[in-house]
Amino acid sequence: MSPLLQKIHTGILDTLFPLRCLGCGAPGHNLCSACLAAFPRRLKQRCPTCLKATTPRGETCFACTGIRSLDGLFAASLYRSPLVAETLHTYKYRFIPAFAEPLGTWLADRIIECDLPLPDIFIPVPLHPRRLRFRGFNQSALLAKALSDTLTPGLPIPVLAQSLLRTRYTKPQMKTESREERLGNLMNAFALAQNSEASIRGRSIWLIDDIATTGTTLEECARVLKNAGAKSVFGITLAR
Repeated sequence: MSPLLQKIHTGILDTLFPLRCLGCGAPGHNLCSACLAAFPRRLKQRCPTCLKATTPRGETCFACTGIRSLDGLFAASLYRSPLVAETLHTYKYRFIPAFAEPLGTWLADRIIECDLPLPDIFIPVPLHPRRLRFRGFNQSALLAKALSDTLTPGLPIPVLAQSLLRTRYTKPQMKTESREERLGNLMNAFALAQNSEASIRGRSIWLIDDIATTGTTLEECARVLKNAGAKSVFGITLAR
């Protein structure tokens, strides 16, 4: 859609369906600052491998270091919060990309609070082209862009949205019923884009996604990136 058509489309939608805050109904916002501030902070992070409590940054615990590819997983909030769950569901499944900016800003604030060492690059978890066509945007890519713009103003961290590909169409991980099914669902589902190794090798990477359930998706993406020579791969999500 051209910028002009996009403005016309947005204007029509704003006229027919005025913006209301998802949390409190206040006009003019998809999510007002007060409701965003009410998002619960996840105070305890868990090792992505053994799920035991770990550092406030979410690093893989000492006992599990080297067992899998993911070096840590920082989740800023709790998916069991009704407001968080409804916001992320609305963002993805009611196709409202405007949520990316306030959510990215909130996530950046949480990252600053826990003093996570910054990476060389961001890579959003990719969507399969079929799902991308249906949704119209990759929620993780928009979140990564908002986070990049907010976290280091004036010096945005590069977002490599085309380096990692989803090569196999899979059902959502939340709809799987066992660990075996989750692993099988994502087996060989990701691959590195052609000629992308040079931009990955030796780099510290943040994998950006909206939600981590079991962490299987992030782990499979991390495996591909580590095989391509990534120095470290850390998962960053809004909620878990």
